[in-house]
Amino acid sequence: MKLSTILETLASARLPSVTSEQLRQLVGTAEGKAFADDLRWFAVGETKRRQQLAAVVHALAPGVRRTVEQLGFQFDLAAIIAAAKLDGSAGIDTIKAANANPGNRARAVSYLQGVGLQVASRVTAAAPAPAPAAPIDPPYYSFKIFGSGAALCVSEARTRSSNQHTIQIEGALALGGGRREFDWQNKIIVQLTVQEAYLALALFENMLPSVRFDGHGRAHDKSLHIDFQDSHYFVRVIQRGRAAVALPVRAVDAIQIVGLLYRQMLSNEPHFEIADIRACVSRMASMSSAHKAD
Repeated sequence: MKLSTILETLASARLPSVTSEQLRQLVGTAEGKAFADDLRWFAVGETKRRQQLAAVVHALAPGVRRTVEQLGFQFDLAAIIAAAKLDGSAGIDTIKAANANPGNRARAVSYLQGVGLQVASRVTAAAPAPAPAAPIDPPYYSFKIFGSGAALCVSEARTRSSNQHTIQIEGALALGGGRREFDWQNKIIVQLTVQEAYLALALFENMLPSVRFDGHGRAHDKSLHIDFQDSHYFVRVIQRGRAAVALPVRAVDAIQIVGLLYRQMLSNEPHFEIADIRACVSRMASMSSAHKAD
């Protein structure tokens, strides 16, 4: 199956995209064959296959393997996928949250033991002890969108106050010099509230022409502006006293943002279906439009 077909099907399922390198882990395996079958059946309308597709996509996320290995286990993709198909996103979320605090770490270790993963071989006494792995801070899943003069990094995140799922958008300017390098050390970061995430979805679903989220950051000096401009979206990440990060985002690149937004909102409301989330998006878009009209 072509990578483009896989990505189109995952996008229609509102799931994150995967890379060819990630898919190579499935080549020649029973999980790979099942994944291909689920893709084909979902494409012809069998929407119940989405849970199996989600299990594979989330298990393939790089942060999952890193965290499992940092917790001292041998990574077993087949076991992780099998567990994710049984308990949905709960197990994957347990793994991803492992480094947030000691309690989460203990729960993740217990979960991986229950899944049946083997403890990694211990280093012999003669071998030098490896340096401790740096903790993985949230957000975990992310992707980048590049423009000629700026770039965005869109990530999954959780709100500090209520631990709800949302997204974080980081903007960085190009360093110049004709190289495709960006100043990520001086990036501007804006994390959306859940309400803002719904409104962002409304924009990318073309229910609103623009959104503007002001007052972010400790000094309330950061903003995110997104406008629909017929053939593309235009995103600006702004912080007072600094040059704005601004770039166009193609519709095809926006698919990843839409997929992540739906995934995060579904994680907040596990009893919802995508149709329920879309209904909430439509309602909020209507209320926002009415408010602006007043």
